Amino acid sequence: ASADTNHPVKQGLFGIFEVFTATILICTLTALVILCSGTKFTYGVAAGAELSISGFTSTYGGWVSILTAVALCCFAFSTILGWGLYGSRCIEFLFGPKIIKPFMVVYSLVAIIGATADLGVIWSVAETFNGLMAIPNLIALFLLSGTVVRLVKDYFTKGIYKNDRAA
Repeated sequence: ASADTNHPVKQGLFGIFEVFTATILICTLTALVILCSGTKFTYGVAAGAELSISGFTSTYGGWVSILTAVALCCFAFSTILGWGLYGSRCIEFLFGPKIIKPFMVVYSLVAIIGATADLGVIWSVAETFNGLMAIPNLIALFLLSGTVVRLVKDYFTKGIYKNDRAA
């Protein structure tokens, strides 16, 4: 949404790195800490942040609960900001720049509702809409696949990536 790059493939490669780091490394390590910590939990029961904090605390000691809570707050805050930015860019693309301010007002109100409503309902709604986002994304991936292949070949065959390393 706000990348400063000279080639879209360069940004795409960084995006792959981000997803790999967050999903594969961080989530897997968190799951391993929880599973190896001996923390009691019931499968199928949403425990969220409490489960992570409990796993890290029983593995590394009480001081980690503060560090984990701060990290979770930073992650949540950056997620809210990122989704707001992505949403405003998409709304601007679809409807023009005049709709950004009303969107941000509605987005802020929804964030307040999300912070004060029943957590189970909020997670169900969030998971439903996250799942539904796969539909337009998969359609776009299919329609743009030829362009992506062409850009990747262009990026690597012309040696553009070598100029990126020198810069």
